[in-house]
Order: sequence, then structure tokens, then C-alpha cells
Amino acid sequence: MANDSVPPLNGGTHINLTVRDLDRSTDWYCRALGFTVVRDARPVESGFTFRTLLHSRALTSIVLGQADRPVEEPFDEHRVGLHHLAFHVPERDDLHTWVAHLDAVGVEHGGVQELFLEAGHGVWLRDPDNIWLELYWLNADYFMQRMREHHRARRAERVGGQQ
Repeated sequence: MANDSVPPLNGGTHINLTVRDLDRSTDWYCRALGFTVVRDARPVESGFTFRTLLHSRALTSIVLGQADRPVEEPFDEHRVGLHHLAFHVPERDDLHTWVAHLDAVGVEHGGVQELFLEAGHGVWLRDPDNIWLELYWLNADYFMQRMREHHRARRAERVGGQQ
């Protein structure tokens, strides 16, 4: 499938997460991942109280929302919807710095692990609502090689189709 006609994205991101306890989750994301509270909002018609958190070094934001009438079932990545939320780190060694930080603030995690097929390395953890989070470093060489192979195959298809 050609992606030539797709408009560009710049990598900036935000996500809204529904949480059971807004204050507990706010504390966790600020303490564990370094986010800062920048805004609270309560649109009357929404049935939610929202709190926007910003990570200034990554220009990434998380909007935490607590429903007026929450469904009490915990998060489960096996349901349709979100599987996990991932944050990229610039260098592989940054994962070890994150592990030390998470240990220092008392956040459980799985340690640095190699991702499938040499794609990179990651650290897995869960927030207070059991939402699965990943801090990851991508092996750019691995993905660039896959991209080159993909482009070669597309060129070969075009050349083969012209004969």
C-alpha cells in the first residue's frame, strides 16, 4: 500500500486516559514520568473532570479524565481499544536511567528488555489503573533496513509490471 498521498505527521502527541481517581493518577504520572499539571477543565455536558499534564522535555501531553459515574472494571489490554501507551527515549542508555528513577520513586517495572526481532529495548510498567505503559528505544538501523527492503520490493513490482 502506497503512503505517498498521506499528509505528514510531526510526531507530536497527546492521549486522553480515563482514570478512577484523578488525584491519585495525577500524582503517579507527575512522580513516575515527570509530567506537570497545566490545566483542569470540567465541560458540563461531558460528564468528566479533565486534567491536562504536559511533559515539557517531550512536548507530549496526557489528559486524565475522571467520569462522574465511572465504570468500575479495571483496564485490560485484551479488550478492544488501547493495548498500551508508549513513550520513546532518545538513547538506549536512557532506559537504564529511567529504571533507576522508577526504582527511586517506588514504581514497579519489568526492567530493560529486548523487544521482538531486535527492534529495540523497552521498560514495561503499569499505572494505578493498570494501564500498560512502555518506555522504549527503537533500533533505527533495524527499521531503516526494513524500510529499504520495502522500497526495493515496491520498485521491483513496478519494474516487473512495466514489462
